Amino acid sequence: MALALPIFDLPADDLSIGRLALHALEFLDAERIGPAVLVGTSLGGHVALELALRDPARVRALVLTGSGGLLERTLTQRVPHRPGAAFVRATMEEIFYDAGRVTPEWVDSVSAVIGRRSYALRLLQISRSARGHNVDDRLREIRCPTLLVWGKEDRITPPEVALRFLAGIRRSEVRFIPSCGHAVLLEQPEAFGDHLTEFLEALPALAPPVA
Repeated sequence: MALALPIFDLPADDLSIGRLALHALEFLDAERIGPAVLVGTSLGGHVALELALRDPARVRALVLTGSGGLLERTLTQRVPHRPGAAFVRATMEEIFYDAGRVTPEWVDSVSAVIGRRSYALRLLQISRSARGHNVDDRLREIRCPTLLVWGKEDRITPPEVALRFLAGIRRSEVRFIPSCGHAVLLEQPEAFGDHLTEFLEALPALAPPVA
């Protein structure tokens, strides 16, 4: 199940990592989902971490890829007042190892969204919230099995970020994917799927999360 985060729907004064984690928890409650395996990429990984810290009994395991929460690059210092197509293209190309994946049509569609001032401000707001919501000193509190799947050429959350997660989360393991940037699920979906499947198949044999 893929949950959309309501970045553009929540009231502006209620947009934060904590509020997005609460939204995910409310979704689990509404669907009556028991302890879940949370798969989060980038901002979604940051939200998954917060949920695991806030309510560990609801999280069976974590799968993080290019996750925020430690030291990732932020857009808050370099977004122009009105982001144009050139800025959008350059930013999107940073996300991929193979910049050729960024097509003119894709740039146009993204530009149409963040070109709206209200949307751009929301993105800046959640970026600031993420930057001020560092979980480095709380990683030891995470008890569930955690898989880290990282692009070897990730320029947004570099491989050393994955190694910091590995050192901080006690029951974690890391898999690096070569020739891959920040958007692992888009750039190397088959490799990601293989690592995820292997992790999930081994999960029932693992001990439950430590209280």
